[in-house]
Amino acid sequence: MFCSGAGAWSTVLTINEDGTFEGYYHDTDMGSRGEEYPSGTRYVCNFSGQFTEPVQVNEYTYSAQLQTLQCEQEPGTEEIIEGIKNMYSEPYGLDNAENILFYMEGAPIAELPEGYRSWVGYLDLANLQETSLPFIGLYNEAAQQGFSSAVKEGSALVTEETSDIDAELAETESKAAELQGRIDSALTQEDINILSGELYRLWDDELNSIWGRLKAILPADTMEQLTDEEIAWIEEKEAAVAAAGREAAGGSMQPMLENLKGSELTKARVYVLAEYLR
Repeated sequence: MFCSGAGAWSTVLTINEDGTFEGYYHDTDMGSRGEEYPSGTRYVCNFSGQFTEPVQVNEYTYSAQLQTLQCEQEPGTEEIIEGIKNMYSEPYGLDNAENILFYMEGAPIAELPEGYRSWVGYLDLANLQETSLPFIGLYNEAAQQGFSSAVKEGSALVTEETSDIDAELAETESKAAELQGRIDSALTQEDINILSGELYRLWDDELNSIWGRLKAILPADTMEQLTDEEIAWIEEKEAAVAAAGREAAGGSMQPMLENLKGSELTKARVYVLAEYLR
């Protein structure tokens, strides 16, 4: 998965054993509206392709080339469906992709490129809590865009990460409670805005992590239905976040109101998706 960490967009990529892959990219902009599309704008790309046979570079890195890439809809075209403008795009994360690096689980984080680390939460080496990559990574060298995986290869695999979801959520709840305490005791609105943004990102990161695992283990028809539900939920969430911010439009409290509403709704969605891992 290649994602924002802000809840709006993501690219999910599934790679098969023969090097073929399929995926989708989506983004929503509820503020981009018109008379014919009052429900906002959605950026979409459903795509597939083929990587070449990977070549080992070192103990923890393999290299492959992007051999083919096809988009279901012509990039640059658009259509309005049920009040939403659908703008078809290229798959974000594979921009100008040529050489693709795959980092194996256990790769030394400090030796990975900064461009990759910046996308997967390991930019600051000074405060590194772990030394080895806990997942398999994919790095588009040309665009310096990095993907992470939440589940090892094998669509039928149920790992400790999926079976121990309750412990995982308890840990996230603990981090959220700590952040909420800091919000409650913050002395300035600026600090509250920053901390509430961290709280929003905490739940969004958890949501993205669960989503990546669901993509790997759920049957295709179930995932397709769930994806439609997820897109609808994102649109509803973005509308609710915007509405919350309008209460203090242009004021110093607007970011806080938006972040708190976003974290509230994203937390609720996390628990809905977590049921699929049980």
